[in-house]
Amino acid sequence: MQQLQTVKDFSIYAAAQFLRTAVFIDDRIYNQKTMAVEPEKIPKTSRKRATKGANDENNELLLVSPEETNENKDFPSQQLVNSFAKKQIVCSLYQPGKRESFSNNSDVYELCLASDIVIIDWDLGGNPGDKALELISCLVHQSVETKPEQLRLILVYTSEINLGAIASEVFDKLSELRKENIKPQKEDEGLSMHSSNSRVVILGKPGYRIEKYKFHEVTEKELAQKSIEEFSKLASGLLQGAILLGLAKIRENSRKILSKFGESIDTAFLLHRAMSMPHEEAFEHIHPLLVAEIQSILQDCLSGQIISDSLVSDWALRKWKPNPEALNWLPPQTTANKFIENLCLLGPNGLEMSKNPLKLAKKNKNDTWEWVIDKDKLNKLSSLMFQSDNKSSNHKLAILMSHRTSYGNIEKSLTLTLGTIIRKGTTKNPQYLLCLLPICDTVRLSEKRRFLFCVLDVMNEGTLPIQKANYIIEDEKVFRELLYTPKSYNCITLEFEPDSETKTVIAKIHKNNNLNFICKTDKENYKWIAQLKPEHAQRASEQFASDLSRVGLTESEWLRLRSK
Repeated sequence: MQQLQTVKDFSIYAAAQFLRTAVFIDDRIYNQKTMAVEPEKIPKTSRKRATKGANDENNELLLVSPEETNENKDFPSQQLVNSFAKKQIVCSLYQPGKRESFSNNSDVYELCLASDIVIIDWDLGGNPGDKALELISCLVHQSVETKPEQLRLILVYTSEINLGAIASEVFDKLSELRKENIKPQKEDEGLSMHSSNSRVVILGKPGYRIEKYKFHEVTEKELAQKSIEEFSKLASGLLQGAILLGLAKIRENSRKILSKFGESIDTAFLLHRAMSMPHEEAFEHIHPLLVAEIQSILQDCLSGQIISDSLVSDWALRKWKPNPEALNWLPPQTTANKFIENLCLLGPNGLEMSKNPLKLAKKNKNDTWEWVIDKDKLNKLSSLMFQSDNKSSNHKLAILMSHRTSYGNIEKSLTLTLGTIIRKGTTKNPQYLLCLLPICDTVRLSEKRRFLFCVLDVMNEGTLPIQKANYIIEDEKVFRELLYTPKSYNCITLEFEPDSETKTVIAKIHKNNNLNFICKTDKENYKWIAQLKPEHAQRASEQFASDLSRVGLTESEWLRLRSK
């Protein structure tokens, strides 16, 4: 990967590697007319006819113009397609009929669903804005309701002079959805707006406009690069850029992944299935096989330091915003951005370079710097790093690292197994439980089964001081810090009945719209909260098993104390 110096360049590069599809919608794409060329003026260059007709006795020669292969090179639509082709993005041209529908049942809508970038002309069918607004609102509504995980850029590309008026109409239309907060972007003169996964931008074709809109004019040749830059603003973070690069590498290596699972091993897999009881278990083995191949691709193709030191420095100096309240902790001569840069690049050594104003690091016996394990000071450091609106970032990252994300139909995928965290009672008086029953004892169930749970203590509630915690959960939009104490006296067992079809205990939707497990022991509903990743769940199980396997013996107290 090329070395990029700024976060902006890194985001644009990642978007360019990821994007592969675009669609351009205009009702005048194919209405261009070529000028007639008189036959006698055509130079007599020739080529063979591609096919031979039934009445052709000889393979006759066709007279063609030497410009034939580039006959549309000056057409705006051809320039647009070429600009995307140079970026290795397939751009489809779609010219709708005059009476064609743009609703969520239309052909054009289905085409747009398959595209990362949708470019639409404002004036379609002689009614400026009507059909464009219909399509835009359908796509944004779909991105909120049906496929909220899909990113999409929508560009309105128009010859209209007043771009601001178009932006106002689009914003008013999207505001009617009332499903997600649509925010206009001030830095773009209000000509762009986005939600969490959709971005709408108003762009002008070159024309006579007032000065503030001139910056938002783009030629057909520049449209592909502008599209990439605008899409990158949907995923402008350092980690988001790295993930986009990873997704692009997976797609690039799709053939290699498929070749590992060729037809030659189908027989072996079916034998494996025949020998597995029940047969469904064999199909579950496909998941770890695919995961292992994807992991190998990412480790080999994105090896090394994806987020370079130069990107970290640029983030600290340009993207990071100082917290005015926390800046009071730094001496007047300390530059906040430089302090954060040293901290992010060098850790505790960076604090020493900044004269360690908060005394967060100290030198150890080896004369190297290490963190001071003082939670109050670490809390100050977090307050310095984060603005008030993103102090939950530590909780979100902790959840991302330890919890399994649920995709698809969660009603069938949320099962009670090793590592499942559930809640009894309300959020005001909760009891959180961690399932410790081995996975093999939670599948292929034909009757009621007793599950083993360890009680998790809720920390940092009310005015309690900061304490240690093992797990972070989000329960009804509130983050909770939980302490895991793997002791036999801290455990309970509850009985649940399996689903007759899946042979597992699955969460079901109840009146409160929560996914609950119905306990047969106390007839209570236990809300599904989270599922730990396999490694984290296995560690919890190992810690509990280790505590159970302790050996009690008689020894010299003097010797026991000396061994600590």
